[in-house]
This record gives sequence, structure tokens and C-alpha cells, in this order.
Amino acid sequence: MTHIYRRLFLVLGIAAAAAAAACSDYLNVVNPSAVDVAKLTDSTNANLLVNGAIAEFQSMYANTTQYGSLFSDESQNAHVNISFIQVDARSFTDQLDIDRLIYGPIQRARYDGDTVAARLIGYEGATAAATDVRVARMLALAGMSLVVLAENYCSAPLQGGVPMTPAQLFAAAKPKFDSAITIGLASGDAALAAGRSRASADSVVNLSLVGEARAALNLGDYATAATYASQVPSTFTAYRVYYAEGIPTTPGLPTNPIWGDVGSPQASSAANGTSVSGGFSYIASGLWLAMSTKFETITDPRMPHTPTRVRGMNTGNFFVANKPVSYGGYVPPSTTLPGGQAMTPGASIRIASYKEAQYILAEASQGDAATLGFVNQERIANGLGPSTAVTPAEILTDLRDQRRREFYLDNHRVGDMRRYLTQYSVDEWPSGAYPNSAVPNYGTLTCFPLPNTETNANPNATP
Repeated sequence: MTHIYRRLFLVLGIAAAAAAAACSDYLNVVNPSAVDVAKLTDSTNANLLVNGAIAEFQSMYANTTQYGSLFSDESQNAHVNISFIQVDARSFTDQLDIDRLIYGPIQRARYDGDTVAARLIGYEGATAAATDVRVARMLALAGMSLVVLAENYCSAPLQGGVPMTPAQLFAAAKPKFDSAITIGLASGDAALAAGRSRASADSVVNLSLVGEARAALNLGDYATAATYASQVPSTFTAYRVYYAEGIPTTPGLPTNPIWGDVGSPQASSAANGTSVSGGFSYIASGLWLAMSTKFETITDPRMPHTPTRVRGMNTGNFFVANKPVSYGGYVPPSTTLPGGQAMTPGASIRIASYKEAQYILAEASQGDAATLGFVNQERIANGLGPSTAVTPAEILTDLRDQRRREFYLDNHRVGDMRRYLTQYSVDEWPSGAYPNSAVPNYGTLTCFPLPNTETNANPNATP
């Protein structure tokens, strides 16, 4: 028997040795979903790189929107998650997981836009790339990523450098937008000369014009903001980030995370263990974001909410945002749909438009007659009477009120509130007692701190 065991061990040992010889490096594991680096030098993969960068930006924008809405008090926490509570209360440190979850995607979207633009230029050469709308789009998305970073973060480094101020980040976006505009216009002209539509190129140009005007406005450079905003044509309805809009929801398709955060509403007429409002059921355990008390009291067709309250995970009862005017598939409230259209999994989000250009122009006018005329236009179009404002300060107050309604839940509010505080000394951040015993009072943060993942990895960003 001992002899048999010895032979068995010998056979197993030989097999193990053979296996070890076949796997010379136990730590060298092939990821079947990873792209071979060598393939990046193949120009036939250019469109894959472009689509990947677009997807990264789409995911980032909605991700920043959901957490930014909580931070800026557009939304309120309806869950028991302590991280959501801390963001809602604006009381957290650089170690908070959500801080990292926002920062990483913004930096990746910025990096992808820059890197893919450079690679396309390398594939084609500068002459051909000068009329390639894909290059313009990548630069525009990189510029817009910088704007989002500057609006939301107290400071941030680029490429492992020293943290830059928001003003420096806004300024860094300008050359990207300028290049995108130049290449986009040339691309449109080339398309027309070849008998093709220039619509795709024009959409990138207009996105860049709005992006540059938005950055200039945040810098307090009203003249530059007006120069770029005034070039946006009224035909520019919107540049959107898309998810699975219009496509039946199936596993694997990209969805707008706001839909999941508001309880994944589905058409229903019976509770069946969930909360029902306006003909839609809401999963109580999935309701993370509810409309804040500050916004639920505003009656405006641009920001509809459920006609009745919905039960949240934390057992509170809340009004929940339905699709605001910035979202694809928006339907204004009516007799048949008093709460408008509920959120859908693939709803797109408007990130730039002629409407925004007009808001930028109105603010750049600093409360003059042109600003008042625009305010009255917006008020009357949405069922409100003319403004009673007289002084420039009063007119700007009315403009701010219209702006928060028009851009509700679409990633503008944090940047707006920071600008109001620095440029006008107007503080619209909530303060005082926080309505949850987990955090006694609202904190004083008005921007997201640089997360510890950056400071730990980047010696130039050590706090």
C-alpha cells in the first residue's frame, strides 16, 4: 500500500510540475474583457475609442448629477445610507466614498476626451484631423468635463500635478472649446462641400459655445460669456447625454441612475407592496432621492413631481421628482398626468442648449432691461405673471429663481450656488438643524473636497 501511495504522489508531483511549467507566472492572468494595448495603435479601432470616451462622459454626467442634486439641496435623502445623509447635510471629509465616486469618473471623462483626441490626430495627421468632427467632439467633452470638475470640486490636479483652483480649471477648458469650435466649423463646411449634412458638426460647435460661455460666467467674465453665448442659434434645441432612451429596458443597457434613485417607477394601479403615485409604483427600498422641501413647494411645470407622497426607505413620506424639463420624454403636468411623466430608465439629460445660452446672456447683462425682459418671458411662458422687480439686484434675484427651475436636476445647481456666493454674496445653501439625528446640523461645505484617493496617490496633492 505504501508503494502505491508513493507512485500516486510521484504521478501527482509530475502533473503539478508540468502545470507549473505551463504557467510560468501565476500572477499573469489574462482579462478576456481587456483591450490589447497594441490594438490602440490600429486606426481601425478609432471609432471604438471615440464611443468609449462618449460612454464615459455619459456615465459621469448622470453620476455627478445625482450626487450633486443631493449636495445642492435639489434633492433630499430618503434612505438610511449614512453616506447619502452626510452629502445631503454637506458634512463629510475627504474619506467619504461618494466623494471618490464622483471624482474618479469626472477625471476619467476628461482624460478620455484629451487622450482620444490626441490619438485621432496621431492616426490622421494634423491636416486631416482639422476637419474631423470626432476630434472636435472629444475636445468639447474634455472641456465640459473640466467645467464639471471646476463647478463641483474645491480644487483638483490634472495629470498628477498640483491641485488647481476652480478658476484655473475653468481657464484650462477654454483652449479645448476654442479648438473644438474651429475644428467643428471646418468639419461642417467639409460636410456641406461633400453634399452631407453639417448637423453633427454644428451640435458640437454649439455645445462648445455654451461650454465656454458657462466657464466664462463662472469666472465673472461677463463680456466673454456674452460673446460666446450670443453665437448660439435658436435652432440649437439641446446637446444631450443619452442612455437607453426609447429602447426597451434589458440587462446590460446603460440606464440613467436617477431612475433607480427615485424608486424605479413603473406604470401601476395597485400598490403590490410598493408606493403608488399618479399611476406609477415606486419601490420604497429603492427610493434614495426625493425632491427637497425647498423645491417641492414651487409650483412650476418645468419641475413636476408625484401628485402624492411616496414612502422612502427611511420610512419618511416624500414628493418624488418626475421628469423635469431637461430630461428626454418630459411631459408637462396636465389633467390626465398631474405629475407629468415619471422617470424612465433611459431618460437623456440636456447639458447645453440655446435656452442656457439665453440664461447666460441674461445674467451677463447684470440686471438691466434685457435681463428683465428675459425674466418676464420665462415667467409668462410658465404660467407666472410679470416680475415686479425694479432694481438690478431684484431682477437678478428673479433670474436666479427662474434658473433653478429651468435647470432643475441637470447638474447646474452646485456651480450656480457657488457662483452666487462668490460673485454676488448671495448664500442659497441650507443651514441650521439637519432633519436627521445622524447629523445634528448642516455643514459648511460648498464644494467637494479632493478625495483621499487622489492625495494618497499623488505626492503633489498632499494636503
